[in-house]
Amino acid sequence: MNTVFEREVQGAAIVLGRRPVLRLVGVVAAAGLLPTGCTGTPAELAPPATATLAVLTPRTYATFTAAASRMVGPRGAALITDRTVDVGSLADAWLGRTPAVAGPLAKALLLLEFGVWPIVEKARPFTALAPAAQDAVLAECMRSRIETKRAVFRGIRSLAMLTFYGSVATRPLTGFPGPFGSATVTIADAMRD
Repeated sequence: MNTVFEREVQGAAIVLGRRPVLRLVGVVAAAGLLPTGCTGTPAELAPPATATLAVLTPRTYATFTAAASRMVGPRGAALITDRTVDVGSLADAWLGRTPAVAGPLAKALLLLEFGVWPIVEKARPFTALAPAAQDAVLAECMRSRIETKRAVFRGIRSLAMLTFYGSVATRPLTGFPGPFGSATVTIADAMRD
């Protein structure tokens, strides 16, 4: 069953898959010409040592985790930071089940991480930026006149929302009782007008 966020991720992937900028990022990354961001992946954003990633690399995992924590608000960011919700692993699993979307989204994450001015308004890797600077980069992508940058934002945001709010641990944030209700909200209560 497709949710709104799944359809939005797939739509963004279609746009991103047609864009020569993202194809160029993929070619440059494959050739090893992208900067490595000398410091590597920040430890607090890196995948757990036990994680086996199918689609994401440790760097794109970290980029996605950083972006998702900026997009879900402070209460959600706290759940991501303390690893109550591992959005990176959830995203990797979802992308593994949707290979047509995985390639363009992985390239979008590389563009967000390593893109520099004038393509993306920053000079350092996304994961090396302070939270306020990350917010500014994401806002600039969201409002850009360039469709590719807006598609990068839409794809990453939709995947962040899909993975974060799809987790059982986020139900207290939304008040969603789950498929079988809860002690305070029953299915019958949810069905009433």
